[in-house]
Amino acid sequence: MALVGALALTACTSAAPDKPDNARALRDIRDGRDGAEVVVEGPVLRVERPSRGPSGVHERFLISLSDPDPAGRVPEPHGLSVLVADNISIASAVVLHIGDEVVVKGVLALDPAGPVIHWTHRDPRLRHEPGFVEVRGHVYD
Repeated sequence: MALVGALALTACTSAAPDKPDNARALRDIRDGRDGAEVVVEGPVLRVERPSRGPSGVHERFLISLSDPDPAGRVPEPHGLSVLVADNISIASAVVLHIGDEVVVKGVLALDPAGPVIHWTHRDPRLRHEPGFVEVRGHVYD
């Protein structure tokens, strides 16, 4: 019994927060890794109107992904635009403004119109790791 309790405590306390890795996400996009789990960060470029589809209402916004400079310099302001589609039928809507810095965890989809990150929330059927959108220190999942 004590071992089970110790294992449960370890599982709850050892989980490190997901860290953004724009370089990896950009490689996944370049290499065509559709379905890759990604965690990225970048500024909001545009906030679009929510759209209704077969899986619910999605809020949509564009972020800019830049590959960080290994020397620690600020990356170029013109990164790759990536659409984030957040299902607000499952998750809470995120209050966003152009220029907000966001961290997004989700699943990469390589659409002909450009890369999309979706599953930015919990999956009710447990097929995907839970995703999130973080802005101004608040996590929406």
